[in-house]
Amino acid sequence: MKLEQVTIPGAPALSALCYRPEASTLPGAALLAHGYTSGKYSLDGLASYLAGRGCCALTFDFPGHKLGGSGGEMTCAADAASAVRRALSWLRKEFGGRPIVLIGHSLGAAASLHVAGTEWTSGARDLAGVASLCMGDNPASGFAGPLGQAMLAQRGDYVAGLAAAALLQEVGALLPACRDLPIPSLLIAARQDILISPGSVERLAETIGPLCRLETIEATHLDAPDRARPLLMRWIEGMLADR
Repeated sequence: MKLEQVTIPGAPALSALCYRPEASTLPGAALLAHGYTSGKYSLDGLASYLAGRGCCALTFDFPGHKLGGSGGEMTCAADAASAVRRALSWLRKEFGGRPIVLIGHSLGAAASLHVAGTEWTSGARDLAGVASLCMGDNPASGFAGPLGQAMLAQRGDYVAGLAAAALLQEVGALLPACRDLPIPSLLIAARQDILISPGSVERLAETIGPLCRLETIEATHLDAPDRARPLLMRWIEGMLADR
């Protein structure tokens, strides 16, 4: 595998890593979007796993995330969707029409689902599918209790821009764009997730339509990307093998 540092232009520029396999055995690429307060480092295990099995992968840091390298601020949830769209544009230029799979965790999942829906509506047909880890129909609800509030208080300063509670209220507004999505989607729930319950993920899956597959894995909210690696790889192979 070859690891390449990438700068995706825009305001702010996005710090990214491209994982290029030694031998590309699949005809597409995967775009990975991380969760709130995290950074692209949290998807390194998944991205390197995919590249080791022949699928090129791109990770990037959302704006305002202090554990990443993009700088700037996250002023609203729509900034996350805009960052996914910019990273997708870079992939399109780099790989020239090859099919692309979007994979997101938590906030990155909501942004990826939103982009999948809006890109398809605008006529883009190179998206092969979208996978969502730990995102449900009402993402703010899991933070309403004492534990969720404590986590927000502890982690809120990790992101520059809109306050955490206000941003989470906006994340749910990204999700209606993926209703009746006409491309394959995979929604993964984590059985030990205390923030986004499996029931919430199931309710979101019901809105996406008949091409949506729902899976539940033994994982917490934070370790779901690593625990889901074999499942995601099989899903990607199934979609891209015949393209």
